[in-house]
Amino acid sequence: MEVRSGRMDLLLVLAGLFLVTQPIEAQNCTAEGLEFQDLPPHNFSRLDGDAGSIEPLFNMANLYLDAVQPNDFPTDMIQNALINPNYINENYQEVVRYQAGYLVSLIIGVLFFIFMPLVGFIFCCCRCCGKCGGEVKERKKSTDCHRNTLAIFLLMTTIIILAGVACAFTANQRVTEAMDPSLAALTGMLADINTYINSILGASTKLLAQFSVPKDKVFSELDRVSGTLGLTVRDALEPIVSPVLAMVSARIADVSTVKAHLLNISAANVSLAQAQAQLAAELSAERAGIVSTLNGPNCVGCNSAAATANNLQANFTYSLPPEVQMAFNKAMSVSTVSLTNSLQQANQTFNDIPGRVTSQTMQIFTDIERVINDTERNLNSRVVSVQFPDALQNVDTIVNSPQVAEVSAQVKQYDYYRWAVSIVLCCIILLIIACNALGLGLGTAGIATREDVHGSNTCSESGANFLMAGVGFSFIFSSLLILLVFVTFYVGGNARTLGCKPWESGEIYQVVDQLAEENLVYDLSNFFNSSVTYSSLYRHCEEGKSLLLLLPSSQITDLETFLNVDTYSGDIVQNINQLNVDLSSVVLLDSTSRTDLMAFESNIIEAASYTSLIGPDNLQNLTNNLLGLASVLERLGQNQANQTIAAALARHAVRLRNIETILLSSVRQDMARLNASFQDLATFAPTVQSGINNTIRNIDVAQAEIISTTRNLIKNVSDCLTTRELDYFRQYLQWVRTMIMDNLFSCQPAVILIDNLRVISCDNITDPWNAFWFCLGWCTLFLIPSIIFAVKTAKHYRAIQNDVGSPALSEMMQFKFPRVENSYPMASGASAPTH
Repeated sequence: MEVRSGRMDLLLVLAGLFLVTQPIEAQNCTAEGLEFQDLPPHNFSRLDGDAGSIEPLFNMANLYLDAVQPNDFPTDMIQNALINPNYINENYQEVVRYQAGYLVSLIIGVLFFIFMPLVGFIFCCCRCCGKCGGEVKERKKSTDCHRNTLAIFLLMTTIIILAGVACAFTANQRVTEAMDPSLAALTGMLADINTYINSILGASTKLLAQFSVPKDKVFSELDRVSGTLGLTVRDALEPIVSPVLAMVSARIADVSTVKAHLLNISAANVSLAQAQAQLAAELSAERAGIVSTLNGPNCVGCNSAAATANNLQANFTYSLPPEVQMAFNKAMSVSTVSLTNSLQQANQTFNDIPGRVTSQTMQIFTDIERVINDTERNLNSRVVSVQFPDALQNVDTIVNSPQVAEVSAQVKQYDYYRWAVSIVLCCIILLIIACNALGLGLGTAGIATREDVHGSNTCSESGANFLMAGVGFSFIFSSLLILLVFVTFYVGGNARTLGCKPWESGEIYQVVDQLAEENLVYDLSNFFNSSVTYSSLYRHCEEGKSLLLLLPSSQITDLETFLNVDTYSGDIVQNINQLNVDLSSVVLLDSTSRTDLMAFESNIIEAASYTSLIGPDNLQNLTNNLLGLASVLERLGQNQANQTIAAALARHAVRLRNIETILLSSVRQDMARLNASFQDLATFAPTVQSGINNTIRNIDVAQAEIISTTRNLIKNVSDCLTTRELDYFRQYLQWVRTMIMDNLFSCQPAVILIDNLRVISCDNITDPWNAFWFCLGWCTLFLIPSIIFAVKTAKHYRAIQNDVGSPALSEMMQFKFPRVENSYPMASGASAPTH
């Protein structure tokens, strides 16, 4: 029984020590993911510069420009011009050398501009003299083949010119069609810039407004922890406290059991003492009567019995030793009511732990919330102190200015003028094409329908006249066309070679880098780190990276410090670390009850002492003596002649038997009950003693565990709370960093704007512009073979002069005019006419 009880107490304590760690380990210190309302992304979209089916035409024009201007970008010339404004005038030879291709084109254009009108004038004079484009003088076998060949070449030339003018029409229309979308795109980009800048200006308010997300989450966590911390502490201590309180309760039950045994012993002891006294008195009185009767003179043969009667007495006495009785009295003085009240008080104190924890930690949680509010105000003050340039704040005024609409309207008006002039130029070429087409058509039809293969008719003559009209229009407008072609070629060509081409290849950024090294343009290293150049900045922004990554390391460090949670977490961590709970008032057993238990344990005598208190089993001799004497007296009474003596002996025998039956049996019963109680105590006392000792020892251990477990639990809760709360603010600051890096200070919109400007200025305007003059120059240059083939072909659409094969001419030559005699006398010396 002793081993089993000790084992159960050990199991209870071990189970408590094992379970006490479970609530602490079960805490989830991982913060939940927070959702923030992101800033709206920029609306900048890239424009599509794909030319579609007309792309080959653009490529042809660009290839021609590359052939005209094969030189590299004039970086040195630009640097020198920026350093010295008079550099161009002083070193014009370099400019002429660089523009040699355009100079050659200018010379060709000037020659074309001069000689075409001069040749036209000479041709006109020649034509007025009946030459240059008259009739074929003599028909040969190859005349028809020659005419057909010239007509085919003229047709091919006309088709080539028609293709050129069709491409010119397309390029011209492409510029007009791209104008409205380009202007709309520019307006949209200005609006996007305005929206983007307004988002930057208003981003601080939106970013700070999202501070409420982690703050509300932290406040919710604090409310939850403050509301459940007391229950958590009590639940953590319950595996420690409950087994100990159960042991105290068991010890109280043990005390009650022992006291019940002691009460039985006391009652049995009193009863036994009374029975012993009565037995002794009865035996003494009966012995005196028996001896008196046996010693009487009339008693025959009673001398031997008298000696036996004189020895009749209670030869035993039993009483508790005084020291044992004193120990029993002290043990009985221990009050189970007091112990029960102490246990109830311990239970009440344990159940009041949540309230104690709440009252002790309320101010700490209030201070933590106050620190968080102060942190929010600190962030607000720091962000409000940031000042943006006035230029950013004035963008809205610039974008919404009516001048933007006025400039757009003027650009559209100028584009309309350009479109109209281009249409007129194309129509002039179409007029020449129409003359060639009509001339070829009518001439061919006239040749096919004429009756005289050597002559002409109205249809063929009209065809010849149309061809000559086309020649005349070509001479008239060729100078104007070549002039406009060169002007547009020079402007568009330089825009392509000096602007669009290096812009598209990125070479222009390298040129700007070289200019920055010479301090001719703003050096980016004055604002960014020393390794940043314009070309690297463009590539950096094109990849969508943040502009802040290019800042000097000191500024990046300042930003990282500003966005580091450790910058703001000091006071929060300090207040959380002040979280503490004092449960020293939680006493599992008060000092009075503890003293009583220890006194009770010390006043319970050892098991061997209880065994020694068991009374001797010597009542059987007294029983034998009483019954033997009673038998002797009965036999003596039967042998007596004196009836009085016989009756007296019979009465004494009956009384002896009654003493044995009643009094001695009562003594025997009291002794048996007393011995049974001693036996029980001898068995139970060691268990009670070890139980009390174990309970006192476990109470001491539990009291220490309450303090240490509470301290560890509060530390774990503090660490977990610190981890979770700081992680919430870390998520917020990381989100702010992401918004600043990838949204507010993303320079990709600037790259998109630059690329869109290139698409508008180069792909939508410059390339169609160059394609237009290229096609117009193409048509103008092919006017020369058109003139030649038209003049040559026109001769074959007229009648052939002096063709001997002509029937009409043969009749005229065979016709003989009759001679007529002149009645008038002829002057002397006159000769007759000849035919």
